[in-house]
Amino acid sequence: MALFGTMLVGILGTGVALAAGDLLGQRGATREVGAISVRASMAGFTPSVIDARAGERVTIDFWTTDAAPHLVNGVHTMIGDELGLYQELPAESRVTFSFTAPMRPGDFDIYCDSCCGGRDSPTMHGTIRVRA
Repeated sequence: MALFGTMLVGILGTGVALAAGDLLGQRGATREVGAISVRASMAGFTPSVIDARAGERVTIDFWTTDAAPHLVNGVHTMIGDELGLYQELPAESRVTFSFTAPMRPGDFDIYCDSCCGGRDSPTMHGTIRVRA
């Protein structure tokens, strides 16, 4: 009975530790000074609006705590058709990438096309808001 109790506590403890990563959020700090931290999850992008100035070089620290079984091909994506963006983010990882904001102010759609209904899902979208 003691062995069963020890195994049960070990299994439950491991499950709680793994779930805590998703519930507690970002693991580690942003790698680059000035980078905008963007989390991809099954609920979409956080923050959902990324502000930039026209022509500005924007650096994104893109991260997730989602596990591979939740994602198509084990990745989240950040795609911005009008911006020429396509970035893959492997499960439980982070990547840093940069792009130049357009010279034309406006709101530009970004989306994840690899989980939760993909591009057609209303939650898997965000906005790059470019101002003059």
